[in-house]
Amino acid sequence: MTPKDALKGKKVYIYARVSTDGQEGTLPDQLKTIKQGLKKLGFKGEPVIFSEQFSGTKNPIEDEKFRPELAKMLKEVQESKKAPVIVVRDIQRFTRDPYDLGELYNPLRRKNISIISINENMVLGTKKLPDPQADLIAPILVSAGGAEVSTRKLQTLQGLDRSKEKGILQGSTINFYRKESLEPRQEMVRLLRAGINQTNVAKRIQKSTSFVRKTRSTINVLREKGGDKLVDDYFDTINLVRDFMNEKNEDITGSKHLLE
Repeated sequence: MTPKDALKGKKVYIYARVSTDGQEGTLPDQLKTIKQGLKKLGFKGEPVIFSEQFSGTKNPIEDEKFRPELAKMLKEVQESKKAPVIVVRDIQRFTRDPYDLGELYNPLRRKNISIISINENMVLGTKKLPDPQADLIAPILVSAGGAEVSTRKLQTLQGLDRSKEKGILQGSTINFYRKESLEPRQEMVRLLRAGINQTNVAKRIQKSTSFVRKTRSTINVLREKGGDKLVDDYFDTINLVRDFMNEKNEDITGSKHLLE
């Protein structure tokens, strides 16, 4: 079945998801891509939209606090009086875990509710209308996304171990500023290297001059210990942890939380 065929006579539900504010474009951009794709497929109706910022590795069946918008949509489509279809930009928006794909999609599959992926131009098969090719490809695409997250997790743990060996991130808990688009310490170093004075640097990164002074002192200590290479390792570690926290959509403290 083609995406165009799967849309005929159906009530369309759009699901959009990002893990972080900066990941893979904003939610509005993602929704725009889906709507443009629907338009090309000849859809002229008004879709029902569910969107959220949450990690694709979270499963609302495991905990109701995970991906509440997905949980609401799944409930609504199964109770819809008119035959529904779910549309996503790509299958990894639905989930990044191949095991969750089966758990989340099987109830829909049994009720002959399809999922259309705009970017992959495919329709997941249902019990009544199976699609062997899409049913084979979808778990592979999801697994690729899950492998990416697992790789990032491993890299983060390895980065933390290397940093501890070099004396980085020791002592009191470090603030990773995960909600800020730019890592303020790294941006501070960049601006100072560009010749901007301390006061103006503080204004640009929206931090106090005390923050700049203390951070500059920390960077100088690292540079004395291992030169610019150690400073680069420091920021590599921070950015790995920031990325991982944003993928999980939660703050972590110390490497033991990365194992959860």
